[in-house]
Amino acid sequence: MNKFDKFIIKSAQFDKKSLKAIFNFSFDDSVFFVEEIDFACKWFLVEKDLDQDVLDWLVLHISIALAISYYKLYPTKEIVIENWYLDDKQKDFWRKFYINWLGEYFFRNQISPLDLCYFTNGDNKKMKYKKFDIQWQKALLTLWWWKDSLFASQILQDIWLSFDTCTFGKDYILHKSVGDRIWVPRLVINRKMDSKLFDMNQQWYYNGHVPITGIIAFVLEMAAYLYDYNYIVLANEKSSNEPNTYMDGIAINHQYSKSFEFEKDFDRYVTSYISSDVKYFSLLRWMYEVLIARDFVKYWKYFDVFSSCNNNFKIIEQNQTTKDRRCCQCPKCAFVYSIFRPFISDEQVSIIFWKELYKDKWLDNLFRELLGISGIKPFECVGTNEEVVWAMYKYYNKLKKDNIEIPFILKIFEMEILPNMTESDFENLEKKLLKLYVNEDLIPQNIKSKFLEKYQDNI
Repeated sequence: MNKFDKFIIKSAQFDKKSLKAIFNFSFDDSVFFVEEIDFACKWFLVEKDLDQDVLDWLVLHISIALAISYYKLYPTKEIVIENWYLDDKQKDFWRKFYINWLGEYFFRNQISPLDLCYFTNGDNKKMKYKKFDIQWQKALLTLWWWKDSLFASQILQDIWLSFDTCTFGKDYILHKSVGDRIWVPRLVINRKMDSKLFDMNQQWYYNGHVPITGIIAFVLEMAAYLYDYNYIVLANEKSSNEPNTYMDGIAINHQYSKSFEFEKDFDRYVTSYISSDVKYFSLLRWMYEVLIARDFVKYWKYFDVFSSCNNNFKIIEQNQTTKDRRCCQCPKCAFVYSIFRPFISDEQVSIIFWKELYKDKWLDNLFRELLGISGIKPFECVGTNEEVVWAMYKYYNKLKKDNIEIPFILKIFEMEILPNMTESDFENLEKKLLKLYVNEDLIPQNIKSKFLEKYQDNI
């Protein structure tokens, strides 16, 4: 593994005819990377004259966000923005962005970030830039095959808000099956990463998790400009705010780019530097995962298309899929099973999960982490320990009431959690987890009022 002194974000170009953007990066002007994003999509038309100053400013921001995938090969103290200029507030935003985004990466590789990720200008001349306006009221929902994304789409339908969906990266089979079930136009934005990145991963350079949501946030600002969307809607829940652990005084959160902290920082940055018209917000910010699960299971039409399994995602990287859509062995499968179990029947378990995970003794250590008994919360997009505790309590009581044998995993709950909590503790936990936190969001007022009409019983 070679050492490098600085990482350089060299250039970015956007072609108005093809709607393709090309991004160039380098370590020390000795190792180079090229990435491409294609914003063109069948049935989606650009119906205005595109301003080159706006395009140049947007691709700059996308390039800084994309660069993190290459920077993590060998994190340097200095990150040079070549041929562009960032002011001090922008540099502070991006340094926080990188350090928090790469929190899990730093933790797993035991790299202290305290003296890393300092942004400098290669050209001290201020760049000409222009914020853009949007005249239309159109919503764009980021689409995944997870329950949260499908539930957000259902809410938008229930409150009669017209929207399109968007997927970024490769167009996987699960994207298509979920998109077909929702049946609204889907903007597909394709990403082609430099193969040299993966080659260097095999040469013992550093590797690790990069929260994709933050990259998508900046990519969708370009989509908003090209196709006139004023709402960028996400399905990030309150549970994502909780960190997994701490290192060097920094909260390490696998889901940082889904957190309310990032959402607020991003909104302020976009309003100040990119567009005052585009509103970026999560429709599920008020809700814990367990509340989402309780309401999602009412929509049986999604049972056969949704998946919340990262091992399944790894399998479908070759654009194949598995019959069952989940491995039933990873943290996400175990967590989703736990929060679903109080609300679904045995028959529905067989449809969604194909087996009872609480009977699987091999999942002992995993459930102990999810309960907060040992280790730390798994580095996956899972909810809080409290949610698992409460969900197990509800299902445990149901089994006891029906005089059904307690399965292996729930015996862990019975012996190590239940004796340390009172009935009042569980009642307070339920109040906490099943309410709407209506003052913790960036949802526009016209959408919020419609949402509250539907969910007012949870306030």
